[in-house]
Amino acid sequence: MGARQQPRTSGAPRQDARRGPERGAPSQAPGARSQPDANANANKGTLRRQAEQWPAAKKLAYLRDRSVGDCRRCRLAETRRNLVFGVGNPDADMMFVGEAPGAEEDRRGEPFVGAAGQRLDAWLHELGLQRSEVYIANVLKCRPPGNRDPHPVEIQRCSPFLHAQIRAIQPRVLVALGRFAGCLLLDRQLKMYQMRGSVHRYREPKTGTEFPLVVTYHPSYVLRRDAENMRQARGGQRGGRGGGRGSGPQPDQRGPIKSEGAKVLADLQRAVSLFRAPPRGPSRG
Repeated sequence: MGARQQPRTSGAPRQDARRGPERGAPSQAPGARSQPDANANANKGTLRRQAEQWPAAKKLAYLRDRSVGDCRRCRLAETRRNLVFGVGNPDADMMFVGEAPGAEEDRRGEPFVGAAGQRLDAWLHELGLQRSEVYIANVLKCRPPGNRDPHPVEIQRCSPFLHAQIRAIQPRVLVALGRFAGCLLLDRQLKMYQMRGSVHRYREPKTGTEFPLVVTYHPSYVLRRDAENMRQARGGQRGGRGGGRGSGPQPDQRGPIKSEGAKVLADLQRAVSLFRAPPRGPSRG
């Protein structure tokens, strides 16, 4: 008896499951995304468009809770007590950017609440401003151990959050407190004397939007200089030199030498003038 023949079926020929697709059959192009990936990207795009219409307060809250979260992007997370995001008016005209949290800021989770924060509050009072009217943030959201300088990798991984805060707030003027903040916002490595005394432009990396930027001394630096001047003055009084005036700042032929605190106030007055400029009168024909 001969071998049984399998019945033939009509229609397209059968394809062996062990073999690849027939020649000419459509296949997924290399690098093409699957349908779930495409849907996820579409959802992200929709959320991004919706977020553009959110008020600044909602943008900051989303950034803090969903983007920053319990950040572990660098090793500072291993030594911090609290993540220090930012504080103040989400619709502020004036935004301050410091370097990194200190010990008291790390303990309380709020920027500029130690001695440096008290000095900043005093400067704001001199300008007729309250802390609740401005927004305050730092380049780093976590305290470096021992208040050391930020490392480049820490700035690289943390600075996108600062740029996002600036995008959300859209301040009329930025004030960089200290060299690290100034160099980051200018995207250049400069000395402090090269940044002070003029109005710069900060260019937001993602959108290209530009904001006026003033760079001045960090309050911690001013406090250290004040303490040094006091020690020098006491030493001069004990030595009886210069009529007991010590070796602090002295006048010269061009007039009195400004203290660092006076220089900061001059810088901040320049910044405030950028959004308190008097309205222009009617043009004359």
